[in-house]
Amino acid sequence: MKVLITGADGFIGKNLQLFLQEANIPFDKYTKENTPSELEEKLKSSSYIIHLAGVNRPESPQEFFEGNTDLTKTIIDLLNKNNLNIPLIFSSSIQAELDNDYGKSKRLAEDYILNNYPAGIVFRLHNVFGKGCRPNYNSVVATFCDNLAHRKDITVSEPDRVLELIYIDDICKTFLNLITSKTQPKTPYNYVEPVKKIKLKDLADLLTDFSQNIHSIDVPRTGDPFIKKLFSTFISYCDLNDLVFSAKENIDERGLFSELIRTKDSGQFSVSTSKPGVVRGNHYHHTKIEKFIVIKGSATISMRKLDEETIHKFKVSGDKLQIVTIPVGYTHNIKNTGDDEMILLIWSNELFDQNNPDTFYKEV
Repeated sequence: MKVLITGADGFIGKNLQLFLQEANIPFDKYTKENTPSELEEKLKSSSYIIHLAGVNRPESPQEFFEGNTDLTKTIIDLLNKNNLNIPLIFSSSIQAELDNDYGKSKRLAEDYILNNYPAGIVFRLHNVFGKGCRPNYNSVVATFCDNLAHRKDITVSEPDRVLELIYIDDICKTFLNLITSKTQPKTPYNYVEPVKKIKLKDLADLLTDFSQNIHSIDVPRTGDPFIKKLFSTFISYCDLNDLVFSAKENIDERGLFSELIRTKDSGQFSVSTSKPGVVRGNHYHHTKIEKFIVIKGSATISMRKLDEETIHKFKVSGDKLQIVTIPVGYTHNIKNTGDDEMILLIWSNELFDQNNPDTFYKEV
């Protein structure tokens, strides 16, 4: 199998190339650098076509029809001329439903495929976002990300306007699944899912929050699929130097303690170091659960239920990573039993609140 990608050097095309490479599927490219005479030979040597080439920011309306409609007609005519029944995915747009020049040019291309090429598959794509999308072009997400990542103002002229967004990876996965499954949808118009509907103001607020916390240990709710995708997209527009910052270190005679990551709703991660013989803890919590992971050195974790006398001890070390959960209602401590520094990673199910730490001293 060999896939031909038209418009391969565009935003979707570049991402799709990566997915095909990862799936070990050979592909060829047809771009503006190729001549029309090369197109026929490339079609003949392909077993699948993903037709992404098109125009969406022309200098004149006529270019819409030349780049979107006429090129599509040329491809279909060449396929029919050579009696090729190669599956073809055409990336159209939801604007094909609208009465503007771009939409008309896409709709004419759709109609030509559906009326003249049974192996054609039309996808009406919503507004696409993701890594590599050009800012200040035709994506408000890319423009907002790029401006905010570089500390520039953004303008929200229509705050209540609802955007319908799809993520670049979801497009690539959908197309890849069609290629590998060798199936063909039965509906004339197909759509990539999921589609996220969001007001322009809400999008701007989310991205502004990302930009304001770029040097913070606070991270957004990436358990939400859309926020995960949007945050990953925003980070891809940041300068690499802006993605490095120092954590606050609290150092005393015992060693170091530092909060590393604070999530919106899934607790926080911290790290501590302890010198040989140092004991940390001797306290209990009512609601806060902790998970201890020693990644360097050796230690003994001791726990005692508050209304009992029995002490439970667990020997742990960085030689074999073990995760020890500290239940509520147990006073506990951890002692460095080795000759070197001990490093401990800690997750807790709530964010530390200095005014309500839920930490009470009690010797094990």
